[in-house]
Amino acid sequence: MKRPQSIELLPQLIESLIGDARETFLLFVDLCGSAEYKLNCTTQGLPDITWMLRQMIFLQRTAALVKQYNGIVVKTIGDELFAYFETTIHPEQVLNCALDLIHNFENWKAYQGKSKLEAKISIDLGLTYNGSIQSSVPFDPIGSAVDRCARLNAVAQNNEIVFSEDFLAAVEAKLSPQSFKSKYGFKARSRNLKGLGKTKFYSILAKQE
Repeated sequence: MKRPQSIELLPQLIESLIGDARETFLLFVDLCGSAEYKLNCTTQGLPDITWMLRQMIFLQRTAALVKQYNGIVVKTIGDELFAYFETTIHPEQVLNCALDLIHNFENWKAYQGKSKLEAKISIDLGLTYNGSIQSSVPFDPIGSAVDRCARLNAVAQNNEIVFSEDFLAAVEAKLSPQSFKSKYGFKARSRNLKGLGKTKFYSILAKQE
């Protein structure tokens, strides 16, 4: 039986995927407390637009700030935003973007108490491939570094930035380890990450509760 004609395109597809590989800085930004806030809105009988508006404001402001730092927004996933930065920029710029994102919502009078806007952020660096399946997204990073960055975000706390050893190495290649440590005061941690095992990473508490 003759195989489908599409099988003939596999070599081109494989060549395209492997050929479109690049090192990228990766960023996941997650809105903290979304599930609790939605439940609180439901309990109080508030319309869905209440939590929807809070989430959309967070995502839109986050996307705008990422773009100011020359980041490229790939997509939103619920209340989370995924972006990447080309490695032509200084890695400290990615970290400064993350710090700015956390402080961005500090003085919003409309969102205080249980509705306050807080983020948790993960940063990574690694080889990624283009997993885009739509023309509107020219490059959608996929690969082990993306998986790790997503797992790191899951263990981050409110107002915390976590980053991998690979990202730390990239920063310390530009700044001396001593000056970077004294400037940001990060701490080493390790956790068993799903599918990755015990993983060492670093964290910065950008703002106290």
